[in-house]
Amino acid sequence: MKTVYVKPRPGGRVRMPDRAFRVMGPQGDWVPRIDYYERLIITGDLLISDPPPPSPAQSEPSEPPQGGSSV
Repeated sequence: MKTVYVKPRPGGRVRMPDRAFRVMGPQGDWVPRIDYYERLIITGDLLISDPPPPSPAQSEPSEPPQGGSSV
């Protein structure tokens, strides 16, 4: 199933029926492309957005750590 990253409009609250009707946080979330979310996108209650960049703790180091001695 295709998904899309969305955020609620500023000041808006969106419930997610596929997640026990939990309220989506202002940072947004990945949701499936189902009729419920598509209607909210069309009415402007949800805005398609870029996902936030991964936090430094979640990203992989660019170089492997150097171990051992420098003898």
